[in-house]
Amino acid sequence: MSKNRFTGSELLHAYVDGELNPEEKLRVEQWLETHPDDAQMVVEWQKQNQGLNDLFASKIDEPIPQHISTNNELHHTPPKSRSASSFGSQIAASFLILSIGIAGGWFGQDYFNGSITDPTVITATTQNFAQPAMEAHWVYTPEIRHPVEVGKSEQIHLAKWLSYRLEAPLSIPDLTTLGFDLMGGRLLPSGTGPAAQFMYESKEGSRITIYLTKSLNNDKEETAFQFNQTGSTRAFYWYSDALGYAVIGDIERNELLKIVNNVYQQL
Repeated sequence: MSKNRFTGSELLHAYVDGELNPEEKLRVEQWLETHPDDAQMVVEWQKQNQGLNDLFASKIDEPIPQHISTNNELHHTPPKSRSASSFGSQIAASFLILSIGIAGGWFGQDYFNGSITDPTVITATTQNFAQPAMEAHWVYTPEIRHPVEVGKSEQIHLAKWLSYRLEAPLSIPDLTTLGFDLMGGRLLPSGTGPAAQFMYESKEGSRITIYLTKSLNNDKEETAFQFNQTGSTRAFYWYSDALGYAVIGDIERNELLKIVNNVYQQL
């Protein structure tokens, strides 16, 4: 077999996905030792994969619900070659985001009825959106070239556009005093319609996201901060008026809480 089955970013994705033979694996590890940017990118992809695995581990052995298995035939299609899909696992993760937005979805059902939570935390009375917010965080924070849809240079346009789509006035918090600079944001699907994500980055390369979505039935409610954690990813979320807010990051809980308090004061 050719020594160059994968090249460039394909090789790094294959390394993360465990698809390399010992010789290829050694070659990648030697490369990562002298290329810290690529090494950090690989670490972020591994975190993303682990987060997805942790999230869906309990679902793997569950039977397919009757309303899905009888109405939708499942066909196995041989996977395309990696050259036809160079982004591999990130594309698969993106499909998870889309599936969350489909009402009545199999995996998505637990997001919207609030059953996936930290057992020590009381969920909001409308819905638990912490997990979809964390999913969006896992999918987009590892991105190098396209982490956001609209960059910080168009901050005014970004705020107006997302306010229009969510039908609510949105402000973009300034976190520079806490060491995080705005990168930009994007529009996302959610169980209650459009959602928004703002992304920030520290000088050390750590990224956090703020996720906003409309509450179920547009209820105007106030809740205390609630906490959720999957792996190393932590999230605080709450409702204020007709919007739900979540702040997510792979940082210490106390540090994240400082950011949450700062965000809350600016909203």
